[in-house]
Amino acid sequence: MNFRSMLSFALPLLLAACGDPQVGSEYPGEALLTVEGTIVNELSVAPAGPVDAVLVWNTVDGSSDVESFPARAAVTGSFPASFTLSIHEPPKEIALNDFSKEGLVDTRVGIATIEAALDEASAGEGTSLGVDEDHVIVYVESEMAADGFWSNFFGGQVSPGFHVMDVFRREGEVDAELQAAFDACDAAATTEAEHKACYGHDAKSKIRPSAGGSSTTLTVRMAPSQDLTYPDWH
Repeated sequence: MNFRSMLSFALPLLLAACGDPQVGSEYPGEALLTVEGTIVNELSVAPAGPVDAVLVWNTVDGSSDVESFPARAAVTGSFPASFTLSIHEPPKEIALNDFSKEGLVDTRVGIATIEAALDEASAGEGTSLGVDEDHVIVYVESEMAADGFWSNFFGGQVSPGFHVMDVFRREGEVDAELQAAFDACDAAATTEAEHKACYGHDAKSKIRPSAGGSSTTLTVRMAPSQDLTYPDWH
């Protein structure tokens, strides 16, 4: 099963930089996820303007679009610059990966990279200033099937809601652990749906829940695009 990214856009969020949140007076409600991180600069030329930390959601089906922030604050001061990112609502429906058309009955899941950009319109692989190469933000819409595609993909069931996850890239063309899991799953499958669910083991990267959960510190590295490795999960 060949999955291809076709959509990236920014989730509404509030971003506080260096203790100066710069948000509106209206209370946005309780945060569903709050994470902290640092943006480091390895560019030879200073950015052309203030830098934002941006969530970019990647799906395998959908039209390209960019959603603007209802509120945001630029990362200011000298680098490395710290930021606090609070998410107050789930991603839009179009940001969720839905494989029901592929015959997979499971929850819908959103996977986002954390990037540095001058604004949300310039975010995305190849156009942003930088990315956290080792983490993604995952949103699980509802209960995950025990032996479905997504539980195979994440190495086990993941509860509904937002999660910080580690990204482990393959060292070569074949990951022995993933290949063994796929072979065992495929051998035990008796229906077409079960066979398709096994492709959760056939990923370009292993994505697993971070041991530190929301306390995990994110590091967004700004560098020339050819020197960055964006988390690639499909």
